[in-house]
Amino acid sequence: MVGAMANGLLDRDTSPGAEPKDLMRLSIPTLVVPGSDASHVTSAARYLHECIPNSEYRDVPTSAQAGPQTNAKVIGFLQGIA
Repeated sequence: MVGAMANGLLDRDTSPGAEPKDLMRLSIPTLVVPGSDASHVTSAARYLHECIPNSEYRDVPTSAQAGPQTNAKVIGFLQGIA
């Protein structure tokens, strides 16, 4: 069972999870903020942004992804979709 789950999640060279065709059909507001470590590479965030129509990409360095500035940006995004 674990092997099948791993194969299903890691079955491509791009971001694991939803198929690109499914991402391209999304019609929900999406905020994409890149990470920068072994598990959250910036290229994966760019890929998601390219696949999800009308997504918003915020290129914020990971060192600046904490505290009031980040909270304000997320709240602003949420208020913009409300």
